[in-house]
Amino acid sequence: MAKSDNEIFDYFGNETKNEDIIQADDSIEMKCYESDNFQTYLQVDDLLLAASVAATIFNVLVIFCAIKLFRRSGDTMHLFIISMTVGDLLLTVFCHPNEFLIRKHEFLRHVRLCAVTHFCNWLGLAVSGLSLTMLNLDKLIYFQWPLSYDRTMSKKRAFILCAFIWSISVGYMTWIWVFNVVYIGKNCNLQMTSDQMYFYDIFMVTYCVLPVTSSLIVSGYLYQLTREKRHTGICIGQSQKFKNKMKSLVFIFATTAWTSFSLLPYRIFNICRMHLFEWNSLDCDTQSKMNWLAYVLLYLLFLNPIINPLITSLIYAPYRITLKRFLFSIPNRNRPLYSYRDNQTDLSYTSAFNKRSRGYRDSEITLDHEMINLNETTQTGINVNTPSEGS
Repeated sequence: MAKSDNEIFDYFGNETKNEDIIQADDSIEMKCYESDNFQTYLQVDDLLLAASVAATIFNVLVIFCAIKLFRRSGDTMHLFIISMTVGDLLLTVFCHPNEFLIRKHEFLRHVRLCAVTHFCNWLGLAVSGLSLTMLNLDKLIYFQWPLSYDRTMSKKRAFILCAFIWSISVGYMTWIWVFNVVYIGKNCNLQMTSDQMYFYDIFMVTYCVLPVTSSLIVSGYLYQLTREKRHTGICIGQSQKFKNKMKSLVFIFATTAWTSFSLLPYRIFNICRMHLFEWNSLDCDTQSKMNWLAYVLLYLLFLNPIINPLITSLIYAPYRITLKRFLFSIPNRNRPLYSYRDNQTDLSYTSAFNKRSRGYRDSEITLDHEMINLNETTQTGINVNTPSEGS
């Protein structure tokens, strides 16, 4: 440790007695169980560190695709995907790698680095959960009240909702840090006194459990609702449009189901551990079993922001197509910009074709414009790039 425990306590202004301290973060103090097998199990951190680096790249690509699709289609769901993915990116690029490295290297256990890591960890979890709720709410309004959707969920209102999500998340985290509700204890653990435990309960319930649970309920309802509307479709065109929209619902449902599976178990376990039994009163054998269970659920929680970008980029067709076109176009960008024929440049047909395609896309207003635009752009790319592919 670079600083003593007293210096850490003085920095946050919250020096307390050990018997009043409760563990309030994603780590559990091992009082009795020090098995070598248990310590070997912690080597999973190395694998998760590598996975976090890879997930960071995927999160950046998802944000790039979301911005591109939002500019093309104007669908507000992409704004909530951006907000959710930025929260996941904060976890994979900074929080989780720091947590894994701090556990292994004592020289990294500086109080300020630990404080920033825990602050961003709470912030990323809160923003990701609330953005997922808004993503489900956006689709609920669309399918339940389609005629009022454009008025209810406009681009401006979606921007305001995203800003509100970040504001209340940053505001709450800043409140508990500025007013010394939490502080950094031994081994970089986040701690609080027993009389302020309700702040942690508020965070877990308001920013983690309720958003994810409500999102799961809404996703299930949307899936059932769209199935009923597809079976009662009036015309073939309407049924086809609902089929296209169902593709986005499959992605939303998959993301919500995975988030519920990976995030809720550890949070519920933590609530039970804090309120239903006294940890220090348990015998060592029970504590060891609880430690094993806690770490399994904790690593499952770490996997959440790692798997999320894979679900978005592989399951949701517009992102899959956009990402595929982007990755396959990278080698072509190193080729000459002009195609020569008899020492002259002939781009007239390509330029006119692109202008017509751009004008057609700008004037097009359909229920599922993003999928139609993507398919149309793909066909354009095939026609323009045919000569270069043959060379």
